[in-house]
Amino acid sequence: MDLFNHKVEVTFVDDATGGAFASAGMEAADLPETFAIRTSLRLVDSDWSVVHAEPRTRAECAKSGALTLRLRKIETMPTDEIAFSQLDITENIDDNQNLGKDEWIATTQLNSRIPNPEAAGLPAPGADADEVYRAALVMSAIRESIPLPDDGVYCPICHIASVDLAKLRTPCPQCGRELLKFGWT
Repeated sequence: MDLFNHKVEVTFVDDATGGAFASAGMEAADLPETFAIRTSLRLVDSDWSVVHAEPRTRAECAKSGALTLRLRKIETMPTDEIAFSQLDITENIDDNQNLGKDEWIATTQLNSRIPNPEAAGLPAPGADADEVYRAALVMSAIRESIPLPDDGVYCPICHIASVDLAKLRTPCPQCGRELLKFGWT
């Protein structure tokens, strides 16, 4: 008999309360191969991210016949209600975790990701580099006034970031503009 052709009893636990809020039987074959990578799912009209899975692999779930998923509800808010302290973001919140001080990661302009960025205090898409940099300077000054752990630096023109805060106000390796403060969370 194929190990993946039977049901696994899945228990869903709310990470905020610690309590189980649902359970379901699922085919082992329908589970992801591993929960070691970022996983999210949709339950009862809400999006949830997996904080922890026990066991962590499909094979272990199939063998035990059980899976407990500790979930955190993904909360969103309208982008025009968000106050930004930088112009760029990375793809994932924890992208800085495995970067060395001499490594750089690509960033994405926030104004390309949200509707009506001007209402959120961001430059218009297509704004020239000088306008973008002026806006980023103001935001960086605010961010620099608040000591935040794990901040790094970025260039809002070249769209790159580094974890090395010692590079703050040093020249960007690509365009030469001063690097500005960048938050990873």
